[in-house]
Amino acid sequence: MWFSVGIDLGTSFSSAAVGGPGGTRMVPLSPSMVVPSVACPGPNGSVLTGLDALQAATDPASLARGFKRRLGDPSRLVLGGASFSPAALMAAQLRDVLAAVNRHQGGVPTSIVLTCPAIWGPYRREHFAEVPKLAGVKSYRLVTEPEAAATHYSNERRLGEGEVVAVYDLGGGTFDTTILRVRGGRMEILGTPEGIEHMGGVDFDETLLANIDERLDGAITELDEEDPEHATALAKIRAMVVKAKEDLSIEPDVTLSVPLPSGPRELTISRLEFNDMIRPSVELTAETLQRTVTNAGLQPNDLSGILLAGGSSRIPLVPQLISKEFGRPVRVSLHPKFTVALGAASIAARMASEPPRASGTGPMPVPPAAQHAPAPGGAAPAGVPATAAFGQPANGVGEPKRRGTRIALVAAAVVAVVALVTTVVLLSRSPDGDNEAAGASGGTVSAGASTEAERVADETRAPLPSSAAAPGSAGADMKPGSAPSNSPGPLKVFDGAAVSPWAGFIGSLETNWSGTDLTNGTVRDGSLTARVDDQGVHASWNGSGPAQLYFQSSPDASKARDLSRYFSSDGAITFDVAVHKRPTKVTSLELHCVHPCRSTVSIDKVLKRLDTGKKTTVTIPLSCFTRKQEYDWNPKRVNTAWLVYTEGALSATFSDIRWEAEAGGSQDAVSCDDLL
Repeated sequence: MWFSVGIDLGTSFSSAAVGGPGGTRMVPLSPSMVVPSVACPGPNGSVLTGLDALQAATDPASLARGFKRRLGDPSRLVLGGASFSPAALMAAQLRDVLAAVNRHQGGVPTSIVLTCPAIWGPYRREHFAEVPKLAGVKSYRLVTEPEAAATHYSNERRLGEGEVVAVYDLGGGTFDTTILRVRGGRMEILGTPEGIEHMGGVDFDETLLANIDERLDGAITELDEEDPEHATALAKIRAMVVKAKEDLSIEPDVTLSVPLPSGPRELTISRLEFNDMIRPSVELTAETLQRTVTNAGLQPNDLSGILLAGGSSRIPLVPQLISKEFGRPVRVSLHPKFTVALGAASIAARMASEPPRASGTGPMPVPPAAQHAPAPGGAAPAGVPATAAFGQPANGVGEPKRRGTRIALVAAAVVAVVALVTTVVLLSRSPDGDNEAAGASGGTVSAGASTEAERVADETRAPLPSSAAAPGSAGADMKPGSAPSNSPGPLKVFDGAAVSPWAGFIGSLETNWSGTDLTNGTVRDGSLTARVDDQGVHASWNGSGPAQLYFQSSPDASKARDLSRYFSSDGAITFDVAVHKRPTKVTSLELHCVHPCRSTVSIDKVLKRLDTGKKTTVTIPLSCFTRKQEYDWNPKRVNTAWLVYTEGALSATFSDIRWEAEAGGSQDAVSCDDLL
């Protein structure tokens, strides 16, 4: 008997379901149905995934987790001495899941549906197209996770023609909201899906871990990941934290025995305490859902119900808060981890009974949706709200009138005739630099798709290369490592005080993302406290949410600085730092060139290696930033010359911040490989 398959490659877990004449059902990929989304090197250059990877990875450093979040990041993951792209690891997971399905069913599927977050734009979907290609899957359809979840919901509770539901999908790594209406027996998207790219169970794990670390006086932060004993202890602690989070969904409190190398330490965490830790993040998801409803031209009362999908929606605080905020029926399936796969299997089964596409192969793309600006290393800060269509800030959050830098970005624009306009775009870049903003509501849609849940957008066009140098521009004919004879002098950013035109600010998502002026004395903005004195800027992040310390000239494009000569002269950003408390989460050093463009590197590994309390000069080559550029990075329009961002805890004093030509190749410069 024929069957079709739906596969959900999640950040934390992957699942599969089959559909056919007898309905849909999950495929038992493991005793718990789902398999962890992990990978490690196998014999002869192979890649092991899931339970096989967990059993084979004797060294914690060789086990990759959460690589779905890294999709599109040019940096490769180094595991056990071998390097892999995120797409290659996801392809290995897809290959193994399909193999398990084929073994269980005793044959191959008639049709395949894969899923992706609704907030992924053309760039991420283009990279995702490499995943099935590398796995040897030639024909498939790609649908968004909320569409798949709503399809399964419709199968469980038949919806009438015209009924409208909201899908609230909180998974391991991303959060999506989508409004769907039943039309002709299928799901039609209303408005523009929104979400928060780095919001989910993984982030809740980190929040809980940071709280435990604080209660243990930083004992976890002090662990050295390069020490085998410490790395093993850290892996055990992380696994313990994940289980504690899950147990708190059914137990009022949990007692933990933290396995530190110096000896176990015990502590108790209650569900109420955990709720307080994650409440700001869950409230942000509610705000995002409200914007999604509003952007669809609706009110909460217009909704028949709100469907909760994704494993993290099982946290009791989630349905409680969403029900209170919206006053609509909130429905959680018995196994929310299965919802997306089951819905995808239903769509796949329907495909098998419909006429095939003309081409017969390749992906069926999904509707255009908002893409959000990634955070350091391709990750967006947990809790950064989505932006409205056409790149305008939503709900007052985004590029501030005067300052504020890290924002979410609507980016689903496509270029109608690439061959005609590529040269024009590269040589005559718009002063706003928002090349992807318009597609949120105006992407190309295939004929006849407007009434289908799988209505398609033409996303075959590749994004324009932002790093291409125009003929005659600075660096266009430069050889790598060469320096022009007219190298610029040092550019001071902070030297006891901010050096004009730069001004200092701190910003916290918790209270004021638009930024608070950094003046002499102590200032506080939510999770970040800073003090300027004769030693420099003493900044302390308490780990309760995203926050940043930065020096900016102006958000106004007309006041941006052309700093391209520092890049073409092998320059570097140099600053002195004394670390008082090492970072507990990924910490980035960023350059911004007027919203939405920026470039980032991760400096937490560098800061963790420094002697606590000792002032050290850190030199970051500008060439490392060109490897991590995002959203049309343009060194000719720099408006933020130095920014440190983290979502975790960190305490350090920064001083003598400057740009220096020809310093990128110095003996003391940090290797770009240490900034991944």
